[in-house]
Amino acid sequence: MDRAAAEDGNAPYLVATSLAKYFGSFRALSDITFSIARGEFICFLGPSGCGKTTLLRCIAGLETQTDGGIRVDGRDVSWLPPSKRDFGIVFQSYALFPNLTVAANVGFGLVNQKMGRDAVRRRVDELLSLVDLSGHAAKYPAQLSGGEQQRVALARALAPSPGLLLLDEPLSALDAKVRARLRREIRDIQDRLGVTTIMVTHDQEEAQTMADRIFVLDAGRIEQMGTPSEIYDAPATPFVADFIGVMNFLPVTVVDEGHVRCGVHRFACSTAPHQAGAALSCAVRPEDISLGSAGTEPESRVEAEIRYIEMLGSFMRVYLYCDGLGGLEIKADVRKDLARAWKLAPRHRVRFSIPSECIRLYRLEEPA
Repeated sequence: MDRAAAEDGNAPYLVATSLAKYFGSFRALSDITFSIARGEFICFLGPSGCGKTTLLRCIAGLETQTDGGIRVDGRDVSWLPPSKRDFGIVFQSYALFPNLTVAANVGFGLVNQKMGRDAVRRRVDELLSLVDLSGHAAKYPAQLSGGEQQRVALARALAPSPGLLLLDEPLSALDAKVRARLRREIRDIQDRLGVTTIMVTHDQEEAQTMADRIFVLDAGRIEQMGTPSEIYDAPATPFVADFIGVMNFLPVTVVDEGHVRCGVHRFACSTAPHQAGAALSCAVRPEDISLGSAGTEPESRVEAEIRYIEMLGSFMRVYLYCDGLGGLEIKADVRKDLARAWKLAPRHRVRFSIPSECIRLYRLEEPA
């Protein structure tokens, strides 16, 4: 049980303990342990091959873990078949029956459960209304857009009122605007129903906008679990820092308990628990670079040349070449109105500083 659940006196809804999965000699999952509260929306996030889909399939019973256990609502389901695990699942491919109407697709599982015809019709009508497809009951999947098909798949997964909803990259086949709309719709539906949900995604924006908590995976392990703001603002490892958003990494040496040095420049930051002389990696977000700032110490004022500028909607990403930092390239995000007011352009020279509270330090033995 996690600390929050213990303090509330409520047992978590889903608990995984020391899960491991091997395919022959290949280790797909290693020592995976976590708990999920009832009604939480969790995203498994990571690059291709990190183990997130394998973990979802172990929870569903579509794969059998090599070691470890899974409990759902207090019940050990570690070795139960999928049909005994009380979940609904939506796949990337939708997996709709092309020869059945929308209504028949949504009600398919209910008919198999021997639910009465009138009860099935009422439940199907309720779900089609929930996903805003009431007028499409008699259509076939081929007559629907990709976004509409995905909503049918979601309604079908929700039809038996499962305790757990599993979403395996449900939006990856859709275009950007449809994805943005559907992720809000899916989250709204999940909020209304209160169903515990786990979604697999490799899309950082999807995870950041939809999840209550994000589990970042790499090489079969969970690197960090936390809220979207915790994951972004306080990445626990260089991998998380590099994978979530955009990050600058600078090689630095600890000068004393309040400063690090890169090239000829010294930056103020908290260096605990690292000792003087330690070689570290300094991470800072592009939006935290203070362009045009004089800084608090002369050594912290970095002079650089603008090499390239990218237009990214409401802001511009400025690529800076810094002789004083050993020839490093630094990315800085600048509001569009400020960039225009300052007349930023390639080959112009500027100064920047890095606020001490925006610097995170990592040991070099933790590869970025």
